[in-house]
Amino acid sequence: MKFVRKIRVAITPRRWLLKTKLSNGAVVYGRNRVGYGGRGIYIFRDALEPELYHLDSFLDPNGIFVDIGANTGVYTLKAAKHYDNKGIVLALEPFPEVLAMLYHSVRVNGFTNIRLRNLCAGAQTGVRTLWMNSKKPNLSSLVHKSEKASGLSVLTVSLDDLYTWENLERIDYLKIDAEGAEQEILSGAVKTIKKCRPIIQVEISIRYFTIELPHYAIFQALGSPNMVYIPKEHRKIRVPETIGWNKIQ
Repeated sequence: MKFVRKIRVAITPRRWLLKTKLSNGAVVYGRNRVGYGGRGIYIFRDALEPELYHLDSFLDPNGIFVDIGANTGVYTLKAAKHYDNKGIVLALEPFPEVLAMLYHSVRVNGFTNIRLRNLCAGAQTGVRTLWMNSKKPNLSSLVHKSEKASGLSVLTVSLDDLYTWENLERIDYLKIDAEGAEQEILSGAVKTIKKCRPIIQVEISIRYFTIELPHYAIFQALGSPNMVYIPKEHRKIRVPETIGWNKIQ
C-alpha cells in the first residue's frame, strides 16, 4: 500500500491537497509539496513515527497536550480526536501557510478543543527571526542553518510564559519538534516542567540536555528521530518497554 500511495503522490497535481485518515479517525490535510508536511503522513499514515503510532497509549481520556512545532498537525489532530473534544490541545506553528492548513483540518474534523497559536517557542518571550531553512517550512527554525534561508519576524514565547497566558492547570504531554531549537525551548520551560512533570517528546538533536530533568527515564523506539522522557513516578512509565522501545537511561 505504501508503494501505491507513493505513486498517487507522484501523479497528484502539486496544487491539490492530500487527505489522510489516521487510525483513530482524525483527518489530516497537507499540501502535495516537499517540506509542507502532507506527503509523509499520506504515505506512512500513523507509522510515520513510532510515537505517533502509539500516542493513544500515552494519553489519558482527558488531559492537556502541547504541540510545539505542530506543522500540519498530525500529533495535534490525533490527540484532539483521542480526547473526543474534551481536554485541551495547544498547538504552536509559526509558519503562516502551514498554520492555515492545520486550521483547515481542525475545521473539517469539527474539533473544538484545539487552541492554534501562530507563535514560536524559545528561551525568552520577545521578537525573533524564524529561518526557512532549505526553503522548506518543515525545516523552519530559530536556528539559522541554511545560508540562503529567508527570515520571517515572529513572536517567540517561553513555555513558562505561555503556561500562564493560556491559564493552564497542567501539561500532560509536551511534544517538541523545532529543528535544532529544542534545547532553547526547554530552557524556557524549566518552571513548567518542574510543576507539571509531563511526558516530553523531543527530536534526537536534543539527545544530550544541559538542563536537568530530575527523576526522568529516557526511551527511544528503534529508528525513531525522537526521544521520549517520562517521569519515573508516572503511571505510563512501563508503556515504552511493553511496546519494545529501548530504555536509554
